[in-house]
Amino acid sequence: MRPALLRLLKRPSAISVLGTLAATPTGIEQLESRYARLRCQSRCAHQNAPNEDDARNGSTAQDLDTKPQIADDRRSFNFTIYDIEPPEEERTPSSTSLTTGLREKSTPKLLTKSLRFQPERLEFESDIGHNKDIGTRLVDRPENRNDFELWEELLKFRQRRYGDKGTQDIWEGLTVRLDGVRLPVTGEQADFFWQSFMKLGLRRELFLKEVVEYALDLHKHEGESWPQLYESVVGGLLDRGYTKRAIRWNKIFQQSGLASPNDVLQVLRPVIRPSSLVDRAYELHLKNAERPSSLLRTFRLLCRSAEGHQIYGPVMSTLLQHGYGEGAISIHKFLVARNDHPRTRSEIQPLLDYARMYGFADENHTLQAYARGRFGTEAKKAYQGAVGNAPDGTPDGKPFKDDIGARLFATRALNFDMVLGGLKILGVSAIGPRSLRELAVRAHGSQDILEKLKMLRQSGISIGDSLFARLVQKLAAQSRDILLSDLLSSDQHPDVLEDKKTQESLLVSYYTARDSRQYNVSLAVLAELYPDDPDLLDIHFRKHIAAGDLKAAAKIVDEMTLRGQPLTEDSMDFMAEKVLTPRRPAHLPQLSPGKRLNTKREVMFILRVLQRSVPLGGYVSPAFWQELLKRLGMEDYWSELRECCLWLVRQYATRSKDLWPTAPSKAPTGSLQDDRMLKLIFAPEMQTAVVAWGFKDVVNRATASQKVCLHPTTSEPLIPWVRGLLLLGELEQAGLFLHTRVIRDATRTRLAILYGRFCLSRSPRNRTLRRVNPYRWQQVVRDILCAWGDPSFFGGQEETNPTRLMNPYRTPGSRRRSARTVWPRKRQR
Repeated sequence: MRPALLRLLKRPSAISVLGTLAATPTGIEQLESRYARLRCQSRCAHQNAPNEDDARNGSTAQDLDTKPQIADDRRSFNFTIYDIEPPEEERTPSSTSLTTGLREKSTPKLLTKSLRFQPERLEFESDIGHNKDIGTRLVDRPENRNDFELWEELLKFRQRRYGDKGTQDIWEGLTVRLDGVRLPVTGEQADFFWQSFMKLGLRRELFLKEVVEYALDLHKHEGESWPQLYESVVGGLLDRGYTKRAIRWNKIFQQSGLASPNDVLQVLRPVIRPSSLVDRAYELHLKNAERPSSLLRTFRLLCRSAEGHQIYGPVMSTLLQHGYGEGAISIHKFLVARNDHPRTRSEIQPLLDYARMYGFADENHTLQAYARGRFGTEAKKAYQGAVGNAPDGTPDGKPFKDDIGARLFATRALNFDMVLGGLKILGVSAIGPRSLRELAVRAHGSQDILEKLKMLRQSGISIGDSLFARLVQKLAAQSRDILLSDLLSSDQHPDVLEDKKTQESLLVSYYTARDSRQYNVSLAVLAELYPDDPDLLDIHFRKHIAAGDLKAAAKIVDEMTLRGQPLTEDSMDFMAEKVLTPRRPAHLPQLSPGKRLNTKREVMFILRVLQRSVPLGGYVSPAFWQELLKRLGMEDYWSELRECCLWLVRQYATRSKDLWPTAPSKAPTGSLQDDRMLKLIFAPEMQTAVVAWGFKDVVNRATASQKVCLHPTTSEPLIPWVRGLLLLGELEQAGLFLHTRVIRDATRTRLAILYGRFCLSRSPRNRTLRRVNPYRWQQVVRDILCAWGDPSFFGGQEETNPTRLMNPYRTPGSRRRSARTVWPRKRQR
């Protein structure tokens, strides 16, 4: 609409019509359709110079102010036409045209508003990018020099008409044509001016230098500057991929005092989430995003120019929120080395949680040791102070031993009123849980207990806030007399009710023994211990697991899935401890005589449970996932292993291709889970194991024709030993990063075991594979290359030096093992 309106305003006839509308308060239907005279007069007025004196402008406006005539043959309209009147504040009693608003006696606000409708006058007044004709423009007048509403109108017009050239013209007028004009630094008007000049400066280095020098002079004389100046310059350059320029300007800002050391935090987000990169810089950023330590190299360089920064907490929060946990671990060492430490434990706690769940073991241990060394003493002192200042569960008053109170309430010779009177005389302010138990035992039902508790409160005696006291009041208020009686007759000490593990253990025991009354008591206690989970689904799941009822446990998991509630880490650890058969490292699990499940059924049950809980936010440690994969691979359950691997990659893969679909500006702003979990699960050792598990299938001459493996894309029949390479290829397509060198070395090791010269394995299965091997090495190598999909997988050694291919370099330890295995057998022969 605006360009079309500007083109219309350029026409003299349009100006005449607008002038007539403004001067004539009558309806639009009274305008005559023929404007020959008006067009002629407006064309003559348009040929006059734009800087004529006010008298000629006034006379021209009076000539244009003609009286409209209503044509007799005007077509009648079949709709209502309303008169449009200007607002009260825009009405000028002494003016009947737009041009009269430009008189000297008009206020600056009316002057600016009337100037908006005169493009020719705007063109003339905004042409100030030179030193010619000084004194002929409105801004040359002293009263208009600091009228920033007028400057804003001129800048907007110049930007619409001439783009960057218009912005530079206004800047020249502000700084060269006029002297002493100080731009505002606060408010929306200041943001408009500075942002307009910054946008041009990011494209033109010399212009940016002029603007920053102006800001330095303003800061020197006025002591203030635009707050977003540093972020606009340094962050804007980083957004566009100009890293070196951003680092240079960062040094200028830090050395000049325009930016404080902590302002470097403002450019962290442009470093990790640039919004408008060019294509080449965008590709480089995607490559660096795969390595957060390289991505944050620019931020480190910026921090080195800002001495004394204290930004540890916000930096860690921002990185972890945007999914750069690995980068947060690497930047932690850098900030600590620059004496930028977390001020409280809450600032480093998210990093500790990330390192515990997704970090490597050495990283986790280092961070935990740092946190203990820095906050261990402080936390201990704070805890001791809190314990010393905390109330002991009784109000201020005379101390009273709980066992004495229990004896008083248990004495049949003393009724409740007598005991209550004695407590008042002694000045007792509270009674303990044992006294409350004896009081409730001697009471006659729930209502009697409530009445006595009410009398205690009226006498100023409290029963405390223990779990036993809360439970007695709750059951009495709900009139659950049977459950209350079972609670009071239980042999558990009131303090034992606070122990969650003990209560869960008792719940399982009562469930196994079918003791429903005590089971209900433990259930009521646990419901009070876990107020956030009134249905106690997690506890019921652990109960069924402990009792060996896996079907009931699976139903609990299904119900939790429908509610969107994941299993807790405690429940997953408990399931792993109770369901999986223990095994020694590098050995298969040994089934005990009374064991009913085998390894396959154990692992698949756990896998089904985790597949329902993990998508809802449940956390499973990488070591546990590796244990499940090892159990399936070691016992050659290949289809289950493949299913589990594919699900893991699809669940945890970041899929960097979909991270920024088309441009970084369309990147999601939420917290993104990085691929650290996949790096931990499918570490190089696990990828080596997948290749080795593919060679576990024993094939002889009788079964060679039956045991084949089909290629997933070409359906070409291959030997079964390449299934590990095929699986790794599928995982790579799903988003897993493969270590090609590690996989190639593992494949050459398998070839050495099958065809090597002095590589007799200590494993009985490997020796059997070598002895009954029905394939020639050429067929095995050909199928390996076909399964991997890259003919250069072995670097051409299968043709140039096959002996070297099947006899790779061996470590001294491998040679010593061969010496103990091979050479004694040869000596025996």
